[in-house]
Amino acid sequence: MSKCFAFRFNLALCIIGYSLFVAGCASDPVKDVFIDYSSERSVLYEVDQTRLLLAKDPVVALARARTLLDNTNGYAQVDSLYNEAGQKTREEFEAAVQASDWNKALVLYRSLETLSLAPAGWSSDKLAQNRVRTWKSEGNTILAGLDAVVKSTPEDEAPSSGIVSRMIRGTVTVWVDRGIKIEGGVGYADRVIGSAFFIDPRGYLITNCHVIDSEVNPKYEGYSRLYIKLPDDQDSRIPAKVIGWDPVLDLALLKTEIAPPAVFQLGSSEDLKVGNRIYAIGSPAGLEQTLTSGIVSAQKRRLLSLGDILQIDAPINHGNSGGPIVDEAGRVQAVVFAGIEPYEGLNFAIPVEYLRLILPALYAGGKVTHPWLGAYGKTATLPGSPASAGVTLVYAVPGSPCALSSIPEGTVITAMNGKAVKTLEELQSLLIRESPKTIVKLSGLAPADAKGKRSSRSWFIQLVERPEVPGLMIFDRDIESRALLPIAGFDLEKVGSTRRYVVRSIVRGSIADESGFSEQDSVEIRDVLIDEKNEAVAIQLYTKRRKSGYMDSYIGFQASLDSPSYF
Repeated sequence: MSKCFAFRFNLALCIIGYSLFVAGCASDPVKDVFIDYSSERSVLYEVDQTRLLLAKDPVVALARARTLLDNTNGYAQVDSLYNEAGQKTREEFEAAVQASDWNKALVLYRSLETLSLAPAGWSSDKLAQNRVRTWKSEGNTILAGLDAVVKSTPEDEAPSSGIVSRMIRGTVTVWVDRGIKIEGGVGYADRVIGSAFFIDPRGYLITNCHVIDSEVNPKYEGYSRLYIKLPDDQDSRIPAKVIGWDPVLDLALLKTEIAPPAVFQLGSSEDLKVGNRIYAIGSPAGLEQTLTSGIVSAQKRRLLSLGDILQIDAPINHGNSGGPIVDEAGRVQAVVFAGIEPYEGLNFAIPVEYLRLILPALYAGGKVTHPWLGAYGKTATLPGSPASAGVTLVYAVPGSPCALSSIPEGTVITAMNGKAVKTLEELQSLLIRESPKTIVKLSGLAPADAKGKRSSRSWFIQLVERPEVPGLMIFDRDIESRALLPIAGFDLEKVGSTRRYVVRSIVRGSIADESGFSEQDSVEIRDVLIDEKNEAVAIQLYTKRRKSGYMDSYIGFQASLDSPSYF
């Protein structure tokens, strides 16, 4: 199995730089939902549409009613709608409590709490405690003990022989049989090999999502059967099934019907420092029972869409994907994620904190979803200072929570639910801990007025499910020139004929910035090709750039349709 199924392509996009492409693409129409709050007719229409949601989805109706309340004044219909939606949401919360559906109850409670409508006698902590008791009653001691984190800093000495033996016995080879592949008229066995490790005495294992992609990807139409091979039984393939998977964080939960020979304890990577020794276990090239060692080479590498990962130098090869990274005591610190084949010792692992975060969703089964605001942004800095000051909302996807809540582009977000936000990473860290449909409160500074002053504002926003490939949604919902803002960092202003623009501004650190574009450069979009399979877009421009002496030139580049800058 390729070590970097999901990662190699994205990294290649950064390394390749510029390439010319010839392709055609027509601009897609804007698919936006616009409410004119100055128009009584528009407001009352939105009231009627929101009222239709009351019985089916009260919390969605509550969020829309709150947006109406914040953007209008003097409408008795809006006040009545908001009060009714609040009551219906409280009733749904009570029903979730009666059904012991604590995940749903938590979403509803946090939404009501944000709006100061929380029912008396409850708290998020109380609901979480009830959820833990339910897990215990179901025999899920792993979820019940998630809060009991054993932190450690790996030492330089190697683990004992007993610990090594236990770790090897608890790590298995994942074998995905995809039948026969025909190449040049010759049939070859099509198989994917990865690694996994037991975390639960009931037979549950953790691996990478890309290892078992053919088992869960609806676009895959071929044959696929999933097995595991135990380290002490090389001849038997034991059937396994996928319980839950997360394509964004590249993690998956598997289940077999055997008693694990050994079970790993989840540790914590929060105390890991550059230079700390770690150990990797897996089946590189299908060679089971392989233990390698290395150090943490770097932290906070932005290679996942929703979080930072670890860079390690422990040898990683085909088949290692999904194996554990452990400390000297055998506690899991991270999960092997990817390596870059041409570069020796350049490998990456997903911190175990992300696994802890999504384990309840993985055990619940199915595809794990993550929330987002439907925006693209950058960490804001104070004028004349390198200090971070929040997150600048550069672009809002049409029809997204940010767009529907009327948060203007250029707003600097400084807090979420009362917690200060100084960087984009901090905002994403808060968001990933919430669930879709949760109503949150964003606070920040609105764009400067004519006098250059920014006013403090707050917005109530309901999170929705993050698409796997945000760029596809952007090209589907927005016009071509606007789509290039989050994709490539161009803020374009139309001039003259179709597809001719002048650069209004450039996003720092973007493709446009690194390609040498400046404000007032002339740009004509010649071709756009969207590659859904590889989640990329290729763009060809005809341009006159100031930094090139305004000489006519063609330039092409390719960009990923996903990015760590979306939130």
